[in-house]
Amino acid sequence: MGLDELHLRVLSTSSEDLTEKANAKKVLKLLQRGRHWILVVLLLCNVVINESLPIFLDSAIGGGIAAVVISTTAIGIFSEIIPQAVCVRYGLAIGAKCAPLVLGLMWILAPIAWPIAKLLDFALGGKEHNTYKKAELRSFLQFHRTGEEPLRDDEIAILNGVLELNTKNVESIMTPMKDTVTLSADCILDHSRVDSIILSGYSRFPVHDPRDPTAFIGLLLVKKLLTYDPSKALPVSSFTLSILPEAHPSINCFQALDYFQTGRAHLLLISNTPGRAGGAIGVITLEDIIEEIISEEIVDETDRYEDNQSKRRAKRMTTSAIMRGIVERERRMDSALSQHSERTPLLALSPSVSTGEINGFYGTTSISESPRNG
Repeated sequence: MGLDELHLRVLSTSSEDLTEKANAKKVLKLLQRGRHWILVVLLLCNVVINESLPIFLDSAIGGGIAAVVISTTAIGIFSEIIPQAVCVRYGLAIGAKCAPLVLGLMWILAPIAWPIAKLLDFALGGKEHNTYKKAELRSFLQFHRTGEEPLRDDEIAILNGVLELNTKNVESIMTPMKDTVTLSADCILDHSRVDSIILSGYSRFPVHDPRDPTAFIGLLLVKKLLTYDPSKALPVSSFTLSILPEAHPSINCFQALDYFQTGRAHLLLISNTPGRAGGAIGVITLEDIIEEIISEEIVDETDRYEDNQSKRRAKRMTTSAIMRGIVERERRMDSALSQHSERTPLLALSPSVSTGEINGFYGTTSISESPRNG
């Protein structure tokens, strides 16, 4: 009865010890018949034995103080101390072995025990939902820093980060508009502008209406400039802009992650008035969500800052533990070019989808003719 049902469910599904797994299934199967029924049966049997022993000793040794001392000692040692001490350590194995016996006693004493158990179910409630709340789970994870299979600090941080996603709004992790680089639709993409875009390290830029900087019309992907000739000096509006979804700042990070997983866009414009101009307050990317999950800032090869808000300089520190099994090799350009290598062909990009609103996300796209050589 002292075995935790949640722990038994875990053991019955994921224990690597086949014997332990089988024992957990046996005990669970018995508990499914009703904890109160089992409790009443065990207590009735215990009462019968405790009351029968003094009567037996009275007829055997004539009663008196000796019978009281012997019965009390025997009951205390063999009915309380030894069983509880042994069951603390081997409770699951003993419970599985005794399951058939207990089941038989349940049916034998059913006329008495079953009505009492049902009365207890009615008064105290039937099945208990033995699960942890999220706050309890986070505390539970902290206790697994040590033990037979301790969790690493990174593992605990990631699990905690995932548990917090549903309660954290995107407004708390977004990049404010004052720190966001945007482009006007009439911006000319000449050599200097293209160079600044590439050197910025960003992969996509929100594009706004030239007459209203608060009205965003789409998203320019930097990879579309790979084959573009800057000498043509074409405006941003000459390119096919990708969809720029908008969402209210109150949505949680899990909602944003679910949207990003659809593959429609990896940047979300956070606006107080989604679908209308003038409400943009920031942007959030898939990288921001991943950083919340791993509870660390991601710094790639082109990042100058760890965080766009605090403007902390990016640090690329390595340790022996991080670099174990990883080789960083620099090759000379002339030797690299002389070797044959496989090249991955560029994939054609499909046109952006039309304007739409999906579960609180507002998407805007501006489709125009792409430059023939771009």
